[in-house]
Amino acid sequence: MAVLAGIWAGLTGLLLAAGAVVIHSAAITHFDQHITRVVVESRTAPLNSAMKAMTWLGSWIAIVVAAVAVALLVWTRRLPVLAFIVAVLAWAGETGGVQIGKHVLARERPPEAIRLVHAHGWSFPSGHAAAACLAFTVLAWCLAALGGHRAVRIAGWLVAGLAIAATAFSRVELGVHWTTDVIASIVFVACWLTAIAVVFGGRLRQPAPIRDQAADAEPLPRQGETQR
Repeated sequence: MAVLAGIWAGLTGLLLAAGAVVIHSAAITHFDQHITRVVVESRTAPLNSAMKAMTWLGSWIAIVVAAVAVALLVWTRRLPVLAFIVAVLAWAGETGGVQIGKHVLARERPPEAIRLVHAHGWSFPSGHAAAACLAFTVLAWCLAALGGHRAVRIAGWLVAGLAIAATAFSRVELGVHWTTDVIASIVFVACWLTAIAVVFGGRLRQPAPIRDQAADAEPLPRQGETQR
């Protein structure tokens, strides 16, 4: 836990440093404005409707679904109890880092005139993109914990990646975040989850049941018999 706390502090510090560079760099600001202008000019009614639905993938609903999935796997003993504790820790680290970044950097969102949905708070980093990265990575990990065919596990990770990318794009398309907001969020959460996976390693997998050694032991040969 102490190691993870240090890693989280370091990642949060890097997030703040990256945010400071983004805010004070004219080149990056121009890049963000250019991408937003291109995306806004490419809007269509069907795309707007799709993105309004897609952005919910980064809401609290996705976090709750991921938490329920982990809880069920722990309940059915597919995962150890430690897995649920680590999931809560991952959520706390994600939320804490994002909120610190928002309040310390206080980056303004894109102009209200181009926003298609309501948004409150500061822009950097994106809370929706961070939540989607956390929730869908956890869901893909839960699917992998169920075992099954390798193709199913690969498909789960691909779907998770697409969901994260779609959520990030929706925040830019809806006019409530800059591109660098969503990129920073995904990189931060990805690094945080990677650190957790490295620190805990195989302890997040439910160990296979230990068979009774006495039952598995080969019976001793009777007197006069030779052991084959």
